[in-house]
Amino acid sequence: MAAAVSFGAYSWGVMSGFYILDPDEVCATLGAEGDHIVTRWALPVSAQCVTEDGMGTELVPAWVNPVIFIGLTLFVLALLAGVIAGVRRRPSLR
Repeated sequence: MAAAVSFGAYSWGVMSGFYILDPDEVCATLGAEGDHIVTRWALPVSAQCVTEDGMGTELVPAWVNPVIFIGLTLFVLALLAGVIAGVRRRPSLR
């Protein structure tokens, strides 16, 4: 379940201005003026419109990255708990 939530948040973040519209159109709809450079990062998920003045506008909602990292942490912890429980239940060969 945690992995599904992380994947959903990652998908939402990637689709927030990534690769869908022309970067200039996305930046213009946010009201950023001037020439735009769009910077993108895969993890942490980020897409920014940066104007010639150096002012940046983040396109990805602020909640996306915390949900991804918390979900991935819970997923890893659940995997570890499952492995530990499986090892403890294994019958002894004595």
